[in-house]
Amino acid sequence: MNDSAIFQGLARAMSAGTPPAAWPMAFWKNCFFDCPVEVASHLQRFAGRQMQDQVQLFSELSKEENMANAFTKEAAFLQQSALAWSSEMLEVAELVQAKLLSSTQTAAPPEGPASTH
Repeated sequence: MNDSAIFQGLARAMSAGTPPAAWPMAFWKNCFFDCPVEVASHLQRFAGRQMQDQVQLFSELSKEENMANAFTKEAAFLQQSALAWSSEMLEVAELVQAKLLSSTQTAAPPEGPASTH
């Protein structure tokens, strides 16, 4: 979640326990606030890891004496990165699906001890 005070305040205001009858409001909240914030946060973490890996590779390549090996290592990294982005987009799609479907689900009745008569 974003550390901004504005986002935290909005999150507190919007998550006061939406009753099941008000699911359109919960859907709106998920669609226009929760889901975009979650997706942006997820992509930021992924892009940060990818950039960190690229910088580490550049550091290793600066010590490489053979340019052919350096190009081969960079090409391998770019191929791995493309595959990682592909799988990341699938994860984002699953995240969006879960977020949007969760707002349409009615709250399950609380499960208590079964009474026997």
